Formats: sequence, structure tokens, C-alpha cells
Amino acid sequence: MPTTMLIIEKAITQHDLEYVVGLHADNVADGLEPEKYVVVVPVGKENGKLLAVLDDLALGNFKGADEDTHDEPLNAEVAEARATLESTIAAFAGAGHEATGELLAGKPVDGLKAIAVKHGVDEILVLTVPHLVEEFFHRDLATRLRKVTDLPTLRLMAHVELD
Repeated sequence: MPTTMLIIEKAITQHDLEYVVGLHADNVADGLEPEKYVVVVPVGKENGKLLAVLDDLALGNFKGADEDTHDEPLNAEVAEARATLESTIAAFAGAGHEATGELLAGKPVDGLKAIAVKHGVDEILVLTVPHLVEEFFHRDLATRLRKVTDLPTLRLMAHVELD
């Protein structure tokens, strides 16, 4: 069964779920096995407060840039990541697709590479909100994973609901 690793920061929306599943719709239509998904949610923010604030400013998110929203306690980050993981796996199950998941703490590239090997991943999808500073310098997660795993890696922009 083909396996896709999906890395997310926020619970998947219906729009994003349909898009991700739709990437492999032709395979199922051609009689191939349906895709299995391994959902990975990093715990916490790898890049720290400075890059998070710069991203907020670059995206025009002035509300988040001046608040101290990038320093949650670790236990709150774990609970938030677990809730994100559980709701995303439930969304895949509700749409009739097999999905398992893992939380990732620590250095993301090394941990994600190990998860890819553990699950025999065939491709990686990174579904994130824009990280303009990292993307400009090609330090975003998808670019780094592409270099160390030699797996097809696609970066997708998550659907963002505007307030």
C-alpha cells in the first residue's frame, strides 16, 4: 500500500483534506491500492520567537506579532499537538481513508526522516501556513526534507480561514 507522510501544523480543514486525498484520486480510479497516510504534528515551534514574529509581520498578522503568543508552556504545546493529530486522523477516517499519526518533538528533520523510514513512506506532503522568511532563504521544512530523504516532497499551503 502506498504511504504518504503528511506533516501539519494545524488540524486539517475539509478543504485541505479533499485536496490531499484528491492528489491520489487517479491511482484509486486506475485500480491501484488507496493511499495510507501517516500524519505527523511537530510539538512546539522549531524556529523560535524571532522568526515567528517576522513571519507574522510579513503576513500582516499584526495582532499576533505584538503579543507574546509564541511562548506557550510545553505541556500546552503537547496538548494542542495531540488534539490536532487526533482531529486530523478522525477527519481522514470520516472520509474513508486509513491514517495513523505521531507527535514529533525535537529536531524535526532528523525525527521526520526516522518516521519516514519506520513507516516505509513513499512521499512527503508538508501542509503549512506561509513561513515567508524561511521560504525566502530556502530553509523551510519541505526543502530541507527533500534534501535529506531523497523522497518526493511537496509543500502545500494550508487553507486559512480569515477572521
